[in-house]
Amino acid sequence: MPVKINYPKVMCTQHPDSISRYMSTQEETNESIEAAIRYGCDEYMPDYEGKTTPYHQSAQIVSKFIEETDLIPGKDIFITPRVPSAVHENLFRQLMVMMAAAEANYISHKRLGIQAINELVHPMTSSVQQIIESQQHMIDVNELAKKEFKFEMTPPRIIPLIEEVPKLLNAKDIISKTITAYQEQLKETPDSYRVFLGKSDSALTFGHVASTLSCKYAISELHELEESIDTQIGIIFGAGCLPFRGHMTFENKDNFFNEYRGIDTITLQSALRFDHEKGDAEKFVKYAKKEMSKFPDKLSDEEKTEIINIVGILGARYNRAIQHLSSTINNIADFLPQQRDRLMREGSTGYAREIPDVTCVSCLCNRDVGAELKASIPQENINLPRAIKFTGALYSIGIPPEIIGTGSGIVEVRDKLGEEVCERLLTKYFPSLQADLRFAFQYLDINTASRFIPATFHRSIRQEVDILRDIFDIQTQCEPSYRMLLEMVHPHLLCATDTGCIMDEDLLQLTRSILIKMGSIRRSLG
Repeated sequence: MPVKINYPKVMCTQHPDSISRYMSTQEETNESIEAAIRYGCDEYMPDYEGKTTPYHQSAQIVSKFIEETDLIPGKDIFITPRVPSAVHENLFRQLMVMMAAAEANYISHKRLGIQAINELVHPMTSSVQQIIESQQHMIDVNELAKKEFKFEMTPPRIIPLIEEVPKLLNAKDIISKTITAYQEQLKETPDSYRVFLGKSDSALTFGHVASTLSCKYAISELHELEESIDTQIGIIFGAGCLPFRGHMTFENKDNFFNEYRGIDTITLQSALRFDHEKGDAEKFVKYAKKEMSKFPDKLSDEEKTEIINIVGILGARYNRAIQHLSSTINNIADFLPQQRDRLMREGSTGYAREIPDVTCVSCLCNRDVGAELKASIPQENINLPRAIKFTGALYSIGIPPEIIGTGSGIVEVRDKLGEEVCERLLTKYFPSLQADLRFAFQYLDINTASRFIPATFHRSIRQEVDILRDIFDIQTQCEPSYRMLLEMVHPHLLCATDTGCIMDEDLLQLTRSILIKMGSIRRSLG
């Protein structure tokens, strides 16, 4: 086995999850320098997915590193843009971003004789075909650059971002077939191949527990694949600060790196840099560089079957519950601040998440579990907001999303799979769930939440809370100042959810200022 490749450890991203800082696209070039110099990141991701990021930003960032630092792009600091999906946005935008990468490489080659951009992240990857087609687009762009500018680069490699539970559980097969497709269709055998796993969007569609287990399952499976092929696999793990999005904070660092053993790169998002205690992000980066690339826990076939069934049970409980909240979530999300320059959620250039196809999960579950999972999925797309505002909206009405479907799901795991499987869920498969819930309970207020939700759902949420308090011995109550703000904002938010209510500008500003204050207490927008 060759020496393990030293992948970048910390990728600074442009996620809009900071509550305290709006970052314009004009400021993002300076952000890239700060990421490397101040925080110690060795990778930066210019983000074009669902954003109005200028196409020339990648070239600006490369030029800025060359002109203002001693760091060499492509060697000391890696610039790895996330391109738009040709399926979920459009092919034109994807090609334009690839042309921008070619421009950045032309500049770095001319100035330093080195290629600055060697990889591109492909979002919402759902098939091998999407990866290969995007790679071919990059090859075609390279041919155009060669023809028009007499400049030839090694076409940047496509990194698939897998961020749906069904795809995470199938990550080994997807990546195995991708590497085979590279060999057969592109006549290339990669020495190494990076894969990006996303916590947030898998949680949005399957809930916190199912998302966490699916990510850990994918990590284990990808390491298993690596042992059987000649290609080394580097795993990037995308996580935010709140538990629903990964619970990647300095305070929770030990739990985080214990849960997600085996990853090579983590994402340093905006909230940890701007909303947490001064110095926490820098300390976290130093700690991360020491803790990364530990060997993951290997799962037996029996354990894999247990995890898939647990995912099916918890995912069904979550999906049945979230349908009661979709309209409220969308209404509240529109009040939360837009901290980066994003595309509209709807429209021809818009952005919306779709309900995933769960067939490949349900068919692996026990028959009764699989049937319930399929029945829990709505027939029509709910059109939920992105994960950050989704999470922020639920926290803003006193229902942290980590709680939804979790207590009843654990009880159902015990009833259907047995006491021993339930014990393994809590002690082996997800040992830091208690810490996640203790955090979430600081922002839980059932009384306020009851004013936004149907009476039947209010009863089920109260039952969830009672079950979780009993199982995990959670005595934590809602933080007093947070509860006060919930009480203050709830009549205004109720007005917002009433289509006949019209807010004047002063009331609108007051509502938004209270929501921002609540976000500053939990130290993240969402």
